[in-house]
Amino acid sequence: MTAAPRGRCCWGLRLPRPKTFLGVISLQTGTELISLALLINKATGFYGFLTLLTGFSASALQVTWYTLSLIIIGALAYLVPHVHKQSPFQNLALAWLYVIDTFAHFAYVSAFATTWYLETVQNAQSAGVESTPERRQDGNETSGVVAPEKVPGNPDAAASMVLVVAFTLLRLYFGLVIMSYARGVLQRYSNEERGTSLDEIIANGSSPNPFAVGSALGAGLKGKMGRFMVSVGQGYWLGYREEDEEWARDVGAKFRGSRRGPD
Repeated sequence: MTAAPRGRCCWGLRLPRPKTFLGVISLQTGTELISLALLINKATGFYGFLTLLTGFSASALQVTWYTLSLIIIGALAYLVPHVHKQSPFQNLALAWLYVIDTFAHFAYVSAFATTWYLETVQNAQSAGVESTPERRQDGNETSGVVAPEKVPGNPDAAASMVLVVAFTLLRLYFGLVIMSYARGVLQRYSNEERGTSLDEIIANGSSPNPFAVGSALGAGLKGKMGRFMVSVGQGYWLGYREEDEEWARDVGAKFRGSRRGPD
């Protein structure tokens, strides 16, 4: 059987794999903090949904976003406690939840920004931004089109775009942190449960699939879902890179200690 590409996801991309959160905090703590921030963010969608019950009118896009927020809040309530437990399925699901929410957030913000920009342009035009040509003292006509820097709202639009880009980049980094932690949980569990040695990991180019048919986590609906989630970007989730060697040599002791807990 052909080994999975080392350290590459299914699209051939070599994604960064943070080893800490912001350079000083562990990935586990970082994942918990990011999940808490996401929960707070979705709470606004929950209150938005409550306003609909009071008769407040909203667009189909807003209703969809509020509904999605409720679903994510419920999913977080189930998944986040498993971050500390290092449960493979739940941590992988949490990573995918954040990835999907990031893309949904980007699509929603793009749609909102486009609508807002078009309305701004329309309002500016109706306010006389593109006025009729004016006649100068020398008799020549000047263009009625105002320079971009004179268009009302442009400074605010530029600032808004900068904030959107900054928060988008921040969310991408947060996503990489959660994915990196989930990847570590998967490989720690798989290598510990199956007793896979570092030499075997290097030879195969990846860790065993913890959701493989016949394994402890491979049974039932969770097993099918786990195999599907791992199959998308399997080289990332289970792949081995040379910089992982130090971590892989130490993985058994760390994982056994985390599962035993305090004496």
